[in-house]
Parts: sequence; structure tokens; C-alpha cells
Amino acid sequence: MMHQLHFFPSRTMALYVGRLFLVRTFAILFALVLILQTLDLLGESGKILAVAGNGDAEVWRYVGLRIPQIVETFLPFSVLLGTILTLATLNQNSEVIAMKGAGMSAHQVLAPLFLAAFLVAGISFAFNERIVARSTAALAAWQKVQYAKVPVDNGVRSNIWVRAGDNLINAATVQTGGPLVTLTGVKIYERSGGVLSSILSADSARAVAGGWELTNAKRFIRRSGTLQPLGTIVAAKGVTPDQFTLAQVKGDQLPFLQLKSAIDDLEAAG
Repeated sequence: MMHQLHFFPSRTMALYVGRLFLVRTFAILFALVLILQTLDLLGESGKILAVAGNGDAEVWRYVGLRIPQIVETFLPFSVLLGTILTLATLNQNSEVIAMKGAGMSAHQVLAPLFLAAFLVAGISFAFNERIVARSTAALAAWQKVQYAKVPVDNGVRSNIWVRAGDNLINAATVQTGGPLVTLTGVKIYERSGGVLSSILSADSARAVAGGWELTNAKRFIRRSGTLQPLGTIVAAKGVTPDQFTLAQVKGDQLPFLQLKSAIDDLEAAG
């Protein structure tokens, strides 16, 4: 009876059950990835090869970037199916009855599965951190240019929206390179009680003490339909540059620590 108090009464049995689980889990994952990647490639290969200069190398590049996403999505399903198949195999061969007859308790039969599942969870976390986040970011950037050559990141972001109280701010471009953040094509939709009252537009804006200095500003009054030239003014008080630079944070493209830092920055920026 004393062996029932041990978590793993038999090292051989633990390795046997754990190996069954891992082999079936990753075999199912391999089959799913192979089938789903083939189906996905049927739809995307035409778009990739339609770009001048793209060939087999770009198709294989897509495969290399897409497979980590498929693995991330379907690994939990593979673990579930691997567990079911492992237990069904043990039951079909009367191995569970043999284990119970040898004095093993239920938790001792399942203990190797729990340990193997924790191992898979650790592998999954490391895989997502080191590979999936990077491949997702690279694939998103490539798809954004329709599988053409990805331009070098020059620190310019386009079509950024920021909310400031009841108002909405849109910048055609946000220049994030260098120490200063510069906006061009700025429009501030000024609202009262959720209803648009006026639109303040400017050619450019830069952060100053107390807000943003707008150049060549104009205000369109909705009710009267008139346009008021304002010149250079300070508006959008309380809006920080972080709200523009963090507006395009993509959670699935950042490792855990960077994502936590971005979340903290977003909370600090409101």
C-alpha cells in the first residue's frame, strides 16, 4: 500500500505513458500542420507569385512564417486529441486494468500525462516567445505590402487615431524617428455629448508644453458651415506623444515582457 503514496510508483510506467502521450500529440500536430499549411498555401501562393520578382524562395519564406502560427493555434487541439487517443489505447489494451491490478491509484495513472502536459506547455510558451511573435510581425509587415519587398522602417506611421476625452484625433502620418514626434495632416473632431460640433484641421503639429502646436490651423463649424482660419495655435491639451506612438501596438507580435511594458505605457498614457 505504501507505493500508492508515491506520485510515480514506477519510473518505467511513467516513461511509457508519457512517451505514448507525447508521440501521439506531436504526430497529430504534424498531420494538422501539413494539411492546413497545404490548404493555406493553395490560396496564398497565387498572390505571392503574382508580384513581379517573387518565386519559389518567397513561397518557402511564406511557409516558414506561417507554420509557427498554425502550430500555435492547433497545439492545444493536438494535446486534447493526444490525451484522448492515449487513454483510449491504454483502455483498449486493458493496460489501465493491469495498472489498477498492480495497485496503482487513478492519480498515479494520470500523473505522467500531467507531467508531459506541463512539458508541452513550457515548450509552447518558449516557442511563442521566441518564434511565433517574430514570425507574426514579419508576416504582417509582408502582407501589408501585398507580398512585395518590405520597405525599411523609417519611423513613419500612417492613419493613427487617438481619443482625447470626447474628441477624436486623426493624424495622416506620425513621424516617430528622432527625439520629437511630429504629426502631419491633423484633424481633431471636436464633439459635445457625442455629437460633432466642429473639425479642427492643421497641416502639421508638434508637441509643446501644454499640448500640441498646430500649424496653419482651420476650424470648420458644423452648424453654420463656416471655416475659420486660425493660424498657429495650441490645442489637444493633455494628449501625450505616447498616445500616438503606442496606437498601433499589436499584442500577438510582441514577446511577453515587451507586451507587458507596452500595456503599462498604454495605461500611463490613458
